[in-house]
Amino acid sequence: MDPDIRLAGLISIIYRSHSIALNAEMKQFCLSAGQFLVLIHLSKEQNIMQEDLAQHFHIDKSTIARAVRSLEDAGYILRKVDQSNRRAVRLFLTDDGKKIIPDILRIERQLEEIACDGLSEEERDQLLALLRKVAVNSLTHVKDSGDGEYAHKWISKIGP
Repeated sequence: MDPDIRLAGLISIIYRSHSIALNAEMKQFCLSAGQFLVLIHLSKEQNIMQEDLAQHFHIDKSTIARAVRSLEDAGYILRKVDQSNRRAVRLFLTDDGKKIIPDILRIERQLEEIACDGLSEEERDQLLALLRKVAVNSLTHVKDSGDGEYAHKWISKIGP
């Protein structure tokens, strides 16, 4: 065990290995891990503007545009020009997109089960509570460093 691998390193390893596994599982739907996130968000909030989605994930507009274009080409989402602002695009799940949501959520749960294998229910609850606390601490620091809107949104979702 390497004691020099600290919190950020461990989080990075967990995130990257999860992304690798998720990408492998999403191939059956012609999706990537990044597109998975867009679909899951749209399953909770339809009629969102593409620009708002970029802000939600805190990534640049061109990255979201590529993901949206791929999802549209695959037949999972529909893009509609906003009638009040012709430059804005609103996003909706298609019937095919709605159909795969239960399957991709099941895969996500399975990957979480694999990652938490060997942990008791109490340990899992404790892990989530500790990670939430670390996330809120990190967001609180970020809030004072220039992106208060992003931090406030996630703090309100995660909770103190």
